[in-house]
Amino acid sequence: MRPITQSRMRRRRWLPAAFCLLCCLLFSGCTPGATVDSLLKPPSLSEEQQQIYLALQDAVGSGITLQYPRAGVNLSAFTVVDLDGDGEDEALVFYKKTNLAAVENGLRLSVLDQVKGKWMSVCDRPADGTEVERIVVSAMGDETQNQIFVGYSGVDQSDKSLTVYRYGDSQVEQLFTAAYTMFDVADLDGDQAQELLVLGKLTENASSSAAMYRLQDGSIKDNGKLDLRTGFTDFSQVLYGTLSDGTTGIYIDGATGPSSLQTEILHVQSDTLAYVLADGDTVAKTNRSVGYLSMDLDGDGVVEIPVQEPFPGYAADASEQVRLTRWLSVSGEQLTEKERGYFSLNDGCVFLLPLSWYDTVTAVNDTLTGDIVFCRYDGEINDHMTELLRYSVAQDTESQEERETEGYRLLHTRGKASYYMKPAETDDSLAQPWQELMVRFSFVQ
Repeated sequence: MRPITQSRMRRRRWLPAAFCLLCCLLFSGCTPGATVDSLLKPPSLSEEQQQIYLALQDAVGSGITLQYPRAGVNLSAFTVVDLDGDGEDEALVFYKKTNLAAVENGLRLSVLDQVKGKWMSVCDRPADGTEVERIVVSAMGDETQNQIFVGYSGVDQSDKSLTVYRYGDSQVEQLFTAAYTMFDVADLDGDQAQELLVLGKLTENASSSAAMYRLQDGSIKDNGKLDLRTGFTDFSQVLYGTLSDGTTGIYIDGATGPSSLQTEILHVQSDTLAYVLADGDTVAKTNRSVGYLSMDLDGDGVVEIPVQEPFPGYAADASEQVRLTRWLSVSGEQLTEKERGYFSLNDGCVFLLPLSWYDTVTAVNDTLTGDIVFCRYDGEINDHMTELLRYSVAQDTESQEERETEGYRLLHTRGKASYYMKPAETDDSLAQPWQELMVRFSFVQ
């Protein structure tokens, strides 16, 4: 068996720097004199959007600039959906006028409807914030009519505020407003109706918090606010999964520092939010690096939390360590390990270790090829460990051809990148057939 630091692959040939720079200029589409503003133009409008835009100009004048949401699923300047439950779509548009002084030029929202087959502005009013952060249109509670949830923010995305509107009879009515860091509309308690979840970050005057709201009798009611046991300074995501008692788990991934995050898990109990995990020490076990978000690893409806530690044989402060990922799931009020493996955040690649490899296999980086090499671990990392499996990424045609020649098996492609695995030819008792190893790979991005 060759030492793991050796490779039969040829080193990649690098193009001269000047030629690379020329290629970047040619293929990026950039031209001399181009500015950042000229490159960041809004996308072209569809035929329907163009009709809506012209109808808006007819109503308020041609000197307008459309405003696009900064985040969320809907990133268009035009939200076209049935707002009032009449079976026909309306259009919600945010804009600013360009012929006003900065102090006068406030954000406005307009609703346009189709009258005799033509778009027409039927409602125009000042917005309740400076910039549009996010737009969600969803039913809430027992009502089938959609509500309009708009997250506003300042120019620097600070001081966010949420406003909930209802549209009907050519009027936009404000139902609710609150400060927020993150919000979501979802069925939080399994009653087949949507509730509103509002998260607030840690400030000098308040703890990080979660609050639930319901729509009842046409108004939004507060169903209680819960201080979170971790001082989240920001939030990465909210995810939902089934808990062992059948209730819906609300998994809140939040930042606890510049490069770390934790997960607080809540559920609805007696019509209000409650903790799932036993205490703050249990929550602290979810601590990991930023980017490793909670996920439903195997599609069974149960959410797992990926935490990292070095593979066997590395000192805790080693600079060249390969990280082992342990996926934790909830069992009652505690966390238990569900799977163990390798997780490349950059590649989105997950490799779940066979059970027989737990504590008996380590992983190292082949410095010549960049491969991650899984080897039998007998108490010490060295160049003569028995190789069991390689995971490799090829970014160009030459590298792909080299790996195919070397007997690597293709796992996945994304853009120009190809992902491979190669089981070692060995009689070691830990060795597994390639068919069994291949199904242990998955890609989550």
